[in-house]
Amino acid sequence: MKKRVKSKGIIIVAFLALILIAPLISAGIFQDTWNKLTGKATTSPVTISVSVTSAPPIIDNISSNPSFTSLEGPSLTYVVINFSVNATNGAGSLNNASAMLNITKAGQPIRVAACTVKDFAGNFANYTCNLTVYWYDQDGVWTIYANISDLGGNYVVNGTKTVTISTLTGMVMSPTSLTFSNIIAGVTNQTATNDPLVLNNTGNQNISAGNVKINAIDLAGDTDHGKFLFASNFSASINTGGNIECNTTASATPMVNVTDTAVSNAVLNLGNFQLNDGTTGQEQLYVCLRKVGFELTQQAYSTTTLGSWTVKIA
Repeated sequence: MKKRVKSKGIIIVAFLALILIAPLISAGIFQDTWNKLTGKATTSPVTISVSVTSAPPIIDNISSNPSFTSLEGPSLTYVVINFSVNATNGAGSLNNASAMLNITKAGQPIRVAACTVKDFAGNFANYTCNLTVYWYDQDGVWTIYANISDLGGNYVVNGTKTVTISTLTGMVMSPTSLTFSNIIAGVTNQTATNDPLVLNNTGNQNISAGNVKINAIDLAGDTDHGKFLFASNFSASINTGGNIECNTTASATPMVNVTDTAVSNAVLNLGNFQLNDGTTGQEQLYVCLRKVGFELTQQAYSTTTLGSWTVKIA
């Protein structure tokens, strides 16, 4: 009898151990079994929505001259640039009014052109753009950007092409003659009655200090060619007031006969000289007759005999 009881106890212990251990290693199995028995759901439906829009147009070609030279100011330069568009939904899907083009260069204003449709057929359309370039637009490589939208609101831009503006150096000056009136022999520090000489930069180059020069020539008497007002008696300066244009120990530069002489600190930066503010695209030169010899006789002294003075930039 004792053996039977002991054997039954062993069986019970083993069954309890199986129940205790099984949840630790097979929770998933029991959970699935429970769900199946109770009817609990094990999946969830997913709703998928895909919105397909029309493909955007493609600007596949920008056509222009690789380089050009601007006209000297104040003339404007007109440049024609074309671009073509491939529209998968047909050329009629393009918004022609949105077609535009511009050129850009770091540190320079953006030049924008309105474009008009030239022709279209099938999936292709061509646009012509008229660009205005100013004489003071800096030389070098500019990036071309063409853009357009279609009627579905798709926008596309192409900035893969460039155009080069060539170097342009130019200057015009006003007045082109200086007059010293009622000069008496022996006087000093006389300024021209129609100062200053105004230099306008008509190109796209900054003219730095040392490159604005005057080539002065002795003035011979119109009647007695043996009398002279020597070029070395004149000076030039970018400043005026208090006879500073006559003071060669300050800002004034003495002239040298038949020699290109740089006017101290004179510069001529590029810019729109039509602003006429004395600085933008401009430089002003004041000329002084520092000494008139006592030996000079009463007559006119001019550049008629020996030649004109020359103002130049380099």
